Amino acid sequence: MTIFYTIAFFSLIIGMGAIFTLVEKFPVKLLYYHYHFRKPLIWSIFIVSIGYQFINSSNGFNANVIPPLIIIGLAVILTYKVHQSNWFKAVYFPELTDDFDSLPLSDDHEIALIEYEGIVKAYPLNYVIHHHVVNDYFKDKTVALTYCAMCKSIIPFDVTEIGPLFVASFKNANMIVADNKTGTFFQQASFNSVIGKLHPHSLKMITFQILPWKTVKKLKSKPQVAIINENDLRPFKLPMPGVWKKVMSSELTPGLSNKDKTFPSKTDVVGITDTAISEPVFYLKSEVLQQTVVKNEKLNFTLISIDNTVNGFRTKNIILRLKNNQVIEDTITKTNWDITGRHIDGTIKNNLETIAISNEYWFSWKKFHPKSKLLRLS
Repeated sequence: MTIFYTIAFFSLIIGMGAIFTLVEKFPVKLLYYHYHFRKPLIWSIFIVSIGYQFINSSNGFNANVIPPLIIIGLAVILTYKVHQSNWFKAVYFPELTDDFDSLPLSDDHEIALIEYEGIVKAYPLNYVIHHHVVNDYFKDKTVALTYCAMCKSIIPFDVTEIGPLFVASFKNANMIVADNKTGTFFQQASFNSVIGKLHPHSLKMITFQILPWKTVKKLKSKPQVAIINENDLRPFKLPMPGVWKKVMSSELTPGLSNKDKTFPSKTDVVGITDTAISEPVFYLKSEVLQQTVVKNEKLNFTLISIDNTVNGFRTKNIILRLKNNQVIEDTITKTNWDITGRHIDGTIKNNLETIAISNEYWFSWKKFHPKSKLLRLS
């Protein structure tokens, strides 16, 4: 019986293995093997345990083995249920609509707007957060929009070469995504693979914007929007009741204890992630929102905020200002663009070029961009 209870205990460890993602020093290699082999391993244990009882039932069924068998059966269920890939099920190619009136969105809902390959699509962030990954087509390209709720990093990747992504694990208070074909693990915030068949490999980030719904629905070039319902906009929470509320109201960062304490962990920062920007820099979001328009003359970009959202544009030899929260104007040439950077009128005929930025929490930004420089605004 000791052997049976030992096997049952081991089975529970397999079933609850995802909780080890909260242990900062737990090797990512073991998380990788746990993801790939937990199901065949737990089923093997279950089948062998049941089979052993049948083989040795000639002397009568031993009722003492019922408790450990029940525990092993429970472990089978936990193996499927207690895992990030089940908690946050990725979306594959959602249905879209341009009928804005059919969507249960209020003006203050924040929308991820992706323009790629000449196609514009929009995804409500309150919907994306429940899945953490939304995969979609942009002509012959595949894009995975990823959203880590813990660190608030929202990053779309061009995954045409490797295929759609899904949530595979959790490390350093940031989600790990994997591709369906090979199951290679990628740290979302750093873009880099950590283990798997494709390692070493880096995900390709693409530019996008976050805008309030009231601004998006006024755009002349209407985007296709993911079809959602009221349930898709429900408040986010973890499977464990009350845990998410506690995490968000405190300095807790599960899975990451060794962190920079210059600012409170959940301080919003705006980081410049565009690879074409020569120097890694970031701002405190509260300071950017206060100024509305922030021009960096040295690095030739400008940040523009609307409500609680911030977006960036490459700006060399132009000075931008915001008019009526809907139009961007160059104060020198009086050229106008809409809030996405699409040309409206004026002597400059080109669209504004967006830059890649990340609005995430301080603890995450500092962890994955340790050499970046904070620029304070007076």
